[in-house]
Amino acid sequence: MPITPATLAESFVLVSWWKPLLLLVVFVPWAWVVSSIYDKHAAQYFLPRRKWNIAHVLCGFGAVAAAILIGMAMPGSEGGFWAGLGAMIVILVGDLVAYKVASDKDDRVPADRRISFRMAKPDEKAKVAKAAAKLQATVKLAIRGADEKGKYTRTLPAPQAETPEYEVRAAAEAMFINAVKARAAQVDIGPSGKDANYAVWWTIDGVKQSAETLPPPNAARIMDFWKLSAGLDVNDRRRKQTGQIQVEDGLAKTILRVTSMGVQGGMKLSMVLNPEQAVTRKPEDLGLLEAQMKELRELVAEGQGVVLLTSPPDGGRTTALYSVLKLHDAYTSNVQTVELDPQATIEGVRTNKFDPQGEGATTAAPGAPASGGAGGEFSTLVRSILRRDPDVVGVAELPDPQTAKEIARADHDRTRVYLSFKAGDSLTAIQTYVKAVGDGRQAANSLHGVINERLVRKLCTNCRVGYPPSADMLKKLGVPEGRVQTLFKKGGQVLIKNKPEVCPTCNGVGYFGQEGVFEVYSISKEDRELIAQGNFQGLKASLRKKPLPTLQQVAIRKAADGVTSVEEVMRVTAGEGPSGGGTSGGGANPPTSSGGPSPNGAAPAPKPAAT
Repeated sequence: MPITPATLAESFVLVSWWKPLLLLVVFVPWAWVVSSIYDKHAAQYFLPRRKWNIAHVLCGFGAVAAAILIGMAMPGSEGGFWAGLGAMIVILVGDLVAYKVASDKDDRVPADRRISFRMAKPDEKAKVAKAAAKLQATVKLAIRGADEKGKYTRTLPAPQAETPEYEVRAAAEAMFINAVKARAAQVDIGPSGKDANYAVWWTIDGVKQSAETLPPPNAARIMDFWKLSAGLDVNDRRRKQTGQIQVEDGLAKTILRVTSMGVQGGMKLSMVLNPEQAVTRKPEDLGLLEAQMKELRELVAEGQGVVLLTSPPDGGRTTALYSVLKLHDAYTSNVQTVELDPQATIEGVRTNKFDPQGEGATTAAPGAPASGGAGGEFSTLVRSILRRDPDVVGVAELPDPQTAKEIARADHDRTRVYLSFKAGDSLTAIQTYVKAVGDGRQAANSLHGVINERLVRKLCTNCRVGYPPSADMLKKLGVPEGRVQTLFKKGGQVLIKNKPEVCPTCNGVGYFGQEGVFEVYSISKEDRELIAQGNFQGLKASLRKKPLPTLQQVAIRKAADGVTSVEEVMRVTAGEGPSGGGTSGGGANPPTSSGGPSPNGAAPAPKPAAT
């Protein structure tokens, strides 16, 4: 019997009406995400938008083709359609995930602006709270204090509209929102020293800058609001108080560590945004060069003696101390810290917080802070901990010589001690430790290593400006002519259709984030003999002979690699000679914080970079 072509009526039933509809149900949401979210995201942060759009289109065609071809390969079978639909879903989802992974790794995309697949799941309690908020004054933020278990369940109620309390809260919230937009890591409110006014400062990438000026009454009310939110005593304006709150702006949650204290001319209030996040970093992300990381790991593996871990004020030593402690296995070793003000909890590490008013030295369970102290002396708590023969102890401060003496006389065959304090360079750190111990031989015998750090701001990769270095500049940096073809300086602006606009990634600052520059030295037997003899010039020469870079050499290397600018290198290493050891960074005084470097003058803004 001859085979005749299918009639038009018969062809309509070859494909079920619901199959194309199901393909559209999968394809249309993908197309909407790509066109409405991904395309705008790529344009906003100057990602390779054209390449990504081509990739999205190819994935879309590929997904549809896969669905059709697999279905045609299995005619008359429902399994063919479902296999094709599955292939289509895999391709489209893979495209979405690929863009998210790539954009998350790009430095131009701020952490709080990364693509998220998480969906909001408001529960009934949240709906009730939202309805109650509408009945009261409309506020942008939800502010929650911590309960006895450390959970943020105590919600600060919204004030009634058109009341003085509402105005104060609105001003306080605006201050917080503006600080977040500016990428501030810390907000300080205190006397400006001029006309009895108060000033607000932001610390952005370690540099403190003025944000606004407030009349004393307004400043007092805003500080009292934040103190009340953190559960602090509003009436006590002299004693140092610290508390934490959680601020929620939609799905974004920010932890604020609020600290108030009396200062000359009035009261000062500091708010650190996400304090644990600020000091939590993987060891490999600190900024150590490969040779330095190898030296550090060898020091860690040795597990004996004292290693000094130092930096100038606000030089990142708390972050470095926590990161180094993470190199030790806290589950097979007894790892502890002794701190005045713990900045974060480290999994498996026992935290000992010094309390001058405490009775006896006590410790907390791993990962939880505890208070301790006897006789109001930090050294007493240190001695108490060391007598228990821990494997590793991180001592976060050197407030007095007695603490150094207790560390120097410990059993260094069984215990590794990391001693952190302020010092401008490795040589100064060693001299400070020897002076505090008071016995050169005893200090030398205990010393096994020294680590010194400073922080440099990283150039914003979205707007940095490249330029060919002059021969004079390369000579000044100690770099052979022709070794580096291009250096970079800060931009702050980008060209969009030949029109300069503020860089959306760094908000026009020109820098985005910070990275450490280090000196890492093991102390050999010969070095210890030089220390015992007080021959610090000989020690300096010995350190220079080691096949490890100085702090300034590391900073120059980062400028040559485009990580930072020459201006930033000069700012951070001012006074350093090529061999290091040029700047004294203070002795054994307790620090005020562990953030970035103190502000200095910045270079004039260069021309905008073309994007």
